[in-house]
Amino acid sequence: MALLAGCGFQLRGTIDLPPDWEDLHLQTASPNSELSRALRDGAARAGIRWQDLSDANYIVFLGNEEFRRRNLTIGTNARAAEFELEMSTNMRVTDRNGNELLPDTVVRSTQIITNDPENIAGKAEEARLLRDEMRQLLVQELLRKLRFLAENRGAASSGASGSTS
Repeated sequence: MALLAGCGFQLRGTIDLPPDWEDLHLQTASPNSELSRALRDGAARAGIRWQDLSDANYIVFLGNEEFRRRNLTIGTNARAAEFELEMSTNMRVTDRNGNELLPDTVVRSTQIITNDPENIAGKAEEARLLRDEMRQLLVQELLRKLRFLAENRGAASSGASGSTS
């Protein structure tokens, strides 16, 4: 495992944030949405403690989940043969003083699904499962962005405090 850690490998779900980044507040217009719940759960598994606004060091603003489906190819029967599914949201991060650390950023996940007009029920279930998978991919990307932000912010502040004139 030490060799794997040396190359940057991490087990899925672990993001190793600095201690001051473990106390976050989630601000969203849809706190009970599937995306908000998935982010809270995924972040909690990664060691993040969701706090009240007054106790948080950083605030994560999460936009609404948006889902789009568009036809990619048309079959010989003039029906869509493939669909592209896209799920997206936006996020931004500030510190407790309101200083913007990550400007409004769009995060998206895209999947392609084939159409089978003979198996409508099966394709509907496949699409539902893909949506769930896409939501989890969004959560993973949101957590990676938090980790990247925390690592870069920590490097910037330690570099600034370690320099002397």
